[in-house]
Amino acid sequence: MEKKIILTIIIAMFLTIIGCRGDKKEQPKDAIVKVQKNRNPQNDSQQREDTITEDKKDPNINPVYTSKSIKIENALINGHKVILSKTEFDAIYPRNDSVKTTLWECGNPFEWLDKEWMIKKYGPENKEKGTFETFNSEITTIYLKKIEYNTNNHLVLFDRASAENNSFKIISHNITLDRNTTLEGFKKIFPNAEIEKLANKNEVRARFSLGEKRDDAFLFYFKNGKLNYFTLWWLLC
Repeated sequence: MEKKIILTIIIAMFLTIIGCRGDKKEQPKDAIVKVQKNRNPQNDSQQREDTITEDKKDPNINPVYTSKSIKIENALINGHKVILSKTEFDAIYPRNDSVKTTLWECGNPFEWLDKEWMIKKYGPENKEKGTFETFNSEITTIYLKKIEYNTNNHLVLFDRASAENNSFKIISHNITLDRNTTLEGFKKIFPNAEIEKLANKNEVRARFSLGEKRDDAFLFYFKNGKLNYFTLWWLLC
């Protein structure tokens, strides 16, 4: 009799242990079910849609520039400012291919872009001479690999560059023009650009003034449908 009681107690304890283990195994399933019940399929769908939209969203795709002018401060040449101090320029381009100093009889843009320094260096403006008192009207052109700069030995100013090795960037719209720029693509980006045909039927020129009422301009030359070179042009005479 006692043996039967003891055996019954052992069996009961064994069944109790198995039952407890079974409850522990079932608990994660219950937790998963509860989480799934709390999730909103609509929210999941919206989250996936937001993620896809964010991946596709790119502010630089098909930018459009409607102005007919480009300010010097809004342009970069190969990632650098159009006007540099001589110190900055020498740090960026420690070597050059050659330099050439010539007489600019019709004046030069440094007369107003660097007027304070010119007066300090060469004295006040001489109206009869058409320039500063002791200035000899000589400007130096620096030639690099398919790009040119002009300098009065204080500031350095971009002149012209081949699109083959150089780039022009409009900072405000993150637009970069280089040898890959086609004329058709250019027209889409700049719907209001002034484009004129040249003597050579395979060439056209686009013009952007430096300001609303200025004749000075950035000029972009296209040949056979692709950007060939660009330059900064000044009305001096």
